[in-house]
Amino acid sequence: MARRALLQDAGGVTTIEFAFVMPVFLLALVGCLDLGQMVYAVGVLDGAVEKAARDSTLETGDTTVADAKVETAISPVLPGAQVSSTRKSYFDFAHANKGEPLDDRNSDGACSTGESYTDENGNGSWDEDLGRSGNGGANDVIVYTVTVRYEPVFAVPLLPIDWRTREISSTAVKRNQPYALQDGSYGSTPRAC
Repeated sequence: MARRALLQDAGGVTTIEFAFVMPVFLLALVGCLDLGQMVYAVGVLDGAVEKAARDSTLETGDTTVADAKVETAISPVLPGAQVSSTRKSYFDFAHANKGEPLDDRNSDGACSTGESYTDENGNGSWDEDLGRSGNGGANDVIVYTVTVRYEPVFAVPLLPIDWRTREISSTAVKRNQPYALQDGSYGSTPRAC
């Protein structure tokens, strides 16, 4: 009789159910908070990068001040984040983030012996990217990229993935204000590797 009463006793079932459900619930909750922080940070970063890129393309623009404004915008969202930025200038939009045309016969992504390329910037060697570092000159197209590395406030615990640091980035492409005549252009001199 005691065995039957023990099997029918429902006392403590809630505690066992809670033990199974609570870790899953907490993991989902922390995951949502972590994802929310990252999505919000990406939105803030995108807006700050667009504004900084626009401000630095003006004749009176200062790239150092623009970079500082991005750091100021992102620091409340991602405390202790490391912010780094790059600027590359191109003659026009068609060549932004592109290299010189290459007849890559062996598909290795490099200029190998016997392959030909078009030397568009006239430096006598194949370039994977035509961009020059810096903010360029009048009417140049600027590709401004900001990368942020941070430790999340709500890191998801107990996962085998190392999520202690994250990286997000944002890129803006703008043309400098035409405050003078644009220097240079791209040519089309065929050469061999």
